[in-house]
Amino acid sequence: MPTSLPDLLRLPTLLRRRAPGPAAPGEEASLAARWAWVAVETLAGNALSLAFMYWVAPADPFGLDAAFPWIWIMPTLLAMRYGTAVGVASVLLLVMAWAWHASLAGSGHILDLFPKEFFLGGLLLNLVAGQFSDVWSARTRRLRAVNAYLDERLNTLTKNHFLLRLSHERLEQDLLAKPLTLRETLLRLRDLSRRQDGGGTLPGAQEFMQLLAQSCQLETASLHAVVQGRPDAVAAAVLGEARPLDADDPLLRYCLEQNTLVHVQTEALAADARDASRYLVCAPVLSSDGRLAGLIAVERMPFFALNNDLLKLLAVLAGYYADGLTMHAAAAQVLDRLPHCPPELALDVVRLHRIREQAGIESTLVALVFGTDGNARDMFEQVRRFKRGVDLAWELKAGERRTLITLLPLAGPAAVEGYLIRVETALAAQFGGGFLDNHIATHTARIGKLPPVDTLADLVGRCGG
Repeated sequence: MPTSLPDLLRLPTLLRRRAPGPAAPGEEASLAARWAWVAVETLAGNALSLAFMYWVAPADPFGLDAAFPWIWIMPTLLAMRYGTAVGVASVLLLVMAWAWHASLAGSGHILDLFPKEFFLGGLLLNLVAGQFSDVWSARTRRLRAVNAYLDERLNTLTKNHFLLRLSHERLEQDLLAKPLTLRETLLRLRDLSRRQDGGGTLPGAQEFMQLLAQSCQLETASLHAVVQGRPDAVAAAVLGEARPLDADDPLLRYCLEQNTLVHVQTEALAADARDASRYLVCAPVLSSDGRLAGLIAVERMPFFALNNDLLKLLAVLAGYYADGLTMHAAAAQVLDRLPHCPPELALDVVRLHRIREQAGIESTLVALVFGTDGNARDMFEQVRRFKRGVDLAWELKAGERRTLITLLPLAGPAAVEGYLIRVETALAAQFGGGFLDNHIATHTARIGKLPPVDTLADLVGRCGG
């Protein structure tokens, strides 16, 4: 039986749909054939019953003087099988048969001789039997409708369960192939840029390569610093059993000439050059200002990992790492125009602008301008706690007015809408009312439409900074 409120609400509609009503042409033909068979069975059953009684007792075929009125057996059975209407029809047939029999006997006026109590008792017996049949037929139809509904729900749940299992298996495969999400990878790269604990030309190189192994499924690869356009023969970091760098490899030379990621399926390379290369992928570690800091040479990776998505991810991560190496230069233009901007936020705006251009992944800046009433400071502190680990915030203060600019990496319009709804719901629960009631203005800016410095400066200007 249905157990949830939506199921219970849906059940009467289903029952009404299955109840007798205007039928389709095919259903009308089937119903007419059924009632024709019922009519034939009623006529034939009562005729055979009367014929049998005429054969057994020709003088009293209706059993008016018998100890038990056997003539009512057949109408009662028909009433129990088909309902009250058939039972009443059988009684009428017997009444007509009695009238025909009385007229043949010529025993006087028919109405005077009509056995009222006999036929009244038979009618009541058939009404009781027919009512019993009608009640149980209605219950049977209802149970069939409920069972049909439950079968439909079971089939739907079975299909949904099957699709859920397939989705779960797909997620498991994706998790094995990509154990880190892009947000987690960028957060680790950001921490790597902060620490700069490796020393040398490419600090944190080994940790960066381990991150690429997890995100891009690299098995054998090496990272080499590039000085004055020439890669260092000694690798700054390696994965697996990487061999010494082959500076004359055609794939590697093409990568250095074009400053772009190249792989064995790149159509711009000649077929013999691709066949002669021992590398599968060569990717430049290129910063936003065009400085080539290093080169990644991949010798082995899974066959299914060599696809456009992972290659694009590799290029994005290499560029993100390169911008971290030139942190001050990458953020200098932003900091020159907005000197109070946190350097980390300025750098990430530049990095995410590049990701938007290369991979088409959107990021957004959200600004909340608080009023000057008594609760403004408390609301400001409350909103600060909504910052996720990957988000960056910039707190601006102009007199009594406070502004909080939050950078939401890899967040499109839907994610921004969800963030604002969460903040407004929390403020309404604690202080009552939403943004408008608490005199909080909201502004957003999508990274990638304008240069990074213009995007951030325009947002600060709209906030009154």
